[in-house]
Amino acid sequence: MKLQVKSRDMVLGSVCVMLSLSACSTSDSPAASTPASSSAPVPASVQELTASGFPIVNQPITMTAMGSKMATHAEWKDMKVLNEYAKKTNITIDWQTIPEAGFLEKRNISLAGGELPDIFYRARLTPFDEVNYGSQGILIPLNKLIDQYAPNLKALFAKYPEIKKSITAPDGNIYSLPQVADYLAPLISNKQYINKKWLDQLQLSVPTTTEEYYQVLKAFKEKDPNGNGKDDEIPWSGEKTAFQIWAGLRGSWGLGTAGDKNPNIDIGQDGKIRFYTMDPNYKGLLEYLNKLYKEGLIDKEVFTQETPQFLAKGTQGVVGSINVSNPTGMGPKFTDDYVAMPALKGPNGDHLYSPVNSITQVQGTFAITKNNKHPEATIRWVDYFYGEEGSKFFRMGIEGETYDTLADGTVQYKELISKNPKGLSLDQAIGQYSPWPGGGVPQLITEKYDRTGNSIPAALAAAKLLQPDIPKEVLPSFLFTKEEQDRLNALNSDIDTFVKESRVKFVMGATPISGFDAYVSTLKKMGVDELVGIYQKAYDRYKKN
Repeated sequence: MKLQVKSRDMVLGSVCVMLSLSACSTSDSPAASTPASSSAPVPASVQELTASGFPIVNQPITMTAMGSKMATHAEWKDMKVLNEYAKKTNITIDWQTIPEAGFLEKRNISLAGGELPDIFYRARLTPFDEVNYGSQGILIPLNKLIDQYAPNLKALFAKYPEIKKSITAPDGNIYSLPQVADYLAPLISNKQYINKKWLDQLQLSVPTTTEEYYQVLKAFKEKDPNGNGKDDEIPWSGEKTAFQIWAGLRGSWGLGTAGDKNPNIDIGQDGKIRFYTMDPNYKGLLEYLNKLYKEGLIDKEVFTQETPQFLAKGTQGVVGSINVSNPTGMGPKFTDDYVAMPALKGPNGDHLYSPVNSITQVQGTFAITKNNKHPEATIRWVDYFYGEEGSKFFRMGIEGETYDTLADGTVQYKELISKNPKGLSLDQAIGQYSPWPGGGVPQLITEKYDRTGNSIPAALAAAKLLQPDIPKEVLPSFLFTKEEQDRLNALNSDIDTFVKESRVKFVMGATPISGFDAYVSTLKKMGVDELVGIYQKAYDRYKKN
């Protein structure tokens, strides 16, 4: 069953509510299973396990874990959630944390022949890393461990088969675990918002088509909707790393039909992989964006400004429309001025909203290395965080200290977290207790225990509005064979760079739209057809998993 596909109208809740009670055992604690062959000697790593629940092992054990530490985190060895979990499980983790900026270099040295930890946590493994180091035996297969010792993960696989499919390598093995989100708001990377206060001032309605959107942005520029008598309105603004307006609008031209994980790749009407940024409809989108830019309806600084500069404009009350996960970045004075826009109907009748990620939100977050002497205990250790109780503990922290349970059963952070007396942001405050801020960790995120911007009313309302128009099939990042990945590495970097640079030139008018055929011809010469063929093989494997 697919979160985004089979029931786009379904109410998304916590997984344990949706799954059978047997799948979510008491306290969400995984139960040990008897090895398949009773005649074979039982490994010591199995003998050390308790029958079920906590602690996980009879006698205390210690394992090493290398992890990527965010600047918002306290030292992981001091985090109370991790330390309380160590007491609960009888498993102490010797955390070898590395600041995020230097993590990949040190992790790669370890994988390439350096000293291996028992675990990579917040591992930031790419699909190539998983296949490469898994095939070498440096990362161990997790399939049998999950089947025997990870009931929460098995329950997620049963409910959402695409999770298992998305993390299965071409050789059939699972080498790492993902971050999973089981409700829609965090899966829509950026939603469309428009300044309702400005619309009301000009007696305009929320646009529903791309033509109406153009007319609204034009009115924002020309009719002084903020009422200060100055020509300071910016109809649409964003920051340079994303230029999210193009992603938010591409579905209005029938593009991006498979979601956001694979740049330039979607599924055409024939059911085959398509490189959609050379499709004729992409030319139509570029023409539209060029018109907006040429008429000053898109912020002229969008291709140069950093995020703080963009947000500063929002807090000045001069921005009419944005594509963001939620509008809180516009500052407390203006946040409530913004309301969600639906997927806009384009010139050919399309109204898809395509910047959507798969339920497998982040791949490659957790892996067990060949040095690990306690693989069964390790998989039970991490499986807890894929169940409801473990998700609550990981996300909310310590009851009575970081959160309270209200009379209706809901939970809320205490002011220590939500209004920290030292001026810490929410991520910084809870990051003193748990390593989830910044994401990329092995966990299940549910609406019930998510207190980030994704769960605020504006974001939930936007997701609900967009839900009927999200893609029918949202693909994850594919796992390729080593040979395929080597060839993709040679092709994709230049091709993706050329597509991005060309988009900016077309939008700004530096390259006229009449040059689109030459752009397509260049992509052909760069090997785009070979790239599509590699993705097609990966897609075919994915469907068979």
